[in-house]
Amino acid sequence: MEPVSAALIGPVCLLALGFAVATVVLWRRLAVTGFRAVLARSGLLVAAQAALTASVVLLANRYFVFYATWSDLLGNDPAHLQVQHVQPQRAAGRLVERTETGLVPGRAGHKPDPAKDGRVDRLAIHGARSGMDAEAYVYLPPRYFQRAERLPVVVLMGDGAPTDLLRDADLPRAAGRTQPMVYAMVRLHGPADCMDVPGRHATLGETYLTQDLPEALASQYRVTEAREGWAVAGTGDGGWCAARLAMLRSDRFAAAASLGGGFGAPDGDLYGGSERYRLGNDLLWRLQNVPPPPVAVLVAAGKGDEQARRFAALARPPMRVEASLVDGSPAAASEITPALAWLGARLRIPPAE
Repeated sequence: MEPVSAALIGPVCLLALGFAVATVVLWRRLAVTGFRAVLARSGLLVAAQAALTASVVLLANRYFVFYATWSDLLGNDPAHLQVQHVQPQRAAGRLVERTETGLVPGRAGHKPDPAKDGRVDRLAIHGARSGMDAEAYVYLPPRYFQRAERLPVVVLMGDGAPTDLLRDADLPRAAGRTQPMVYAMVRLHGPADCMDVPGRHATLGETYLTQDLPEALASQYRVTEAREGWAVAGTGDGGWCAARLAMLRSDRFAAAASLGGGFGAPDGDLYGGSERYRLGNDLLWRLQNVPPPPVAVLVAAGKGDEQARRFAALARPPMRVEASLVDGSPAAASEITPALAWLGARLRIPPAE
């Protein structure tokens, strides 16, 4: 039982209630002279106050998560996590380089026109905070070139090449079935690419996706700065990353779509030997022990996926989870269109923008 576990907090609260009731009931009986009576009354008061204080402390710790594990509280975690500050290994210069690709299929017999066909750019991003060099493909819908307004953003993650989404999922057509949004497509090679991994081979994937990438997009395009206009989606490992980023970084993302992703802590040397950090990346554990974030999550999973069912069942307000259980592969390209429509219905641009 960890300090934030209901199995611990519940009995302690009941014990505090029991001592309080016992003090009220027995006080008159012990209101006599004598050393034993004074000692009994003092013992009841001390026990009641100690149990009440323990209950308040445990409840506050559960809400704010000061100490998620006993190792965190006692300071005997065998791992000494230390992520050093990373600077990009690159000479001073532009951190974002944009190239137009011409990947959007044009209309037969017509010259490419972004105001009617949209446009796909390739961004070479040199993360100032993460130190990571990566690329992203950005699809701009026709609406971007028709009106000078800010648009919402969806970050799409998968283990295939970003251009696969353009071809297999027919992203321009899928995007046309929801509100106009900017789509940033990135490739992941595993869960580590969306985590800040401590240790000898430290990487700052989460920092890249939640800080460097948004700043790169904002420097090149008219996109909203408000979290209400940002979403993240992914397939496979990217699905786990999407749910994780939304839950841990609800200051950046308001919605997420996980297509065929898991919800437990991934295996591998990702946690620097820290059980505390591993638990923090177990999304099912977080739903049971950490206050839920104000995000909306779409879970597309197979009908036999018990982990996805449990994830949806554990969610509670202000977090909202909607499960879509399918017969085939939840990560299939055919599932991307309804997922984008679901996200589009939940993103908005604040009136101030």
